[in-house]
Parts: sequence; structure tokens; C-alpha cells
Amino acid sequence: MVAEIAPSGAFIEVDDNNLGKENQMNNLIWLVGAVVIVLAILSFFGFR
Repeated sequence: MVAEIAPSGAFIEVDDNNLGKENQMNNLIWLVGAVVIVLAILSFFGFR
């Protein structure tokens, strides 16, 4: 467990395992978004 201080000044306990899963999920969402944008640009120029 890691204790963090929230902007309100309260201490929050954060589970390290949850942070890893959340970061992995964010990376997956970012990757899917990047692929969609690249495909949209390619289709706009007629390469797809």
C-alpha cells in the first residue's frame, strides 16, 4: 500500500496492484485510439 495526499489534504491509501492494472488499461486505450486515428488519416488520403 502507498499513502498519497489528496488535493483536499486527506490521506488516501492506494493499492499498488491496482495501479499496474490501471496503467496497463490506459496504455491499451491509448494504443487503440492511436490505431483508429492512423486508420482515419490513411482512409482520408485513400491508402486504405
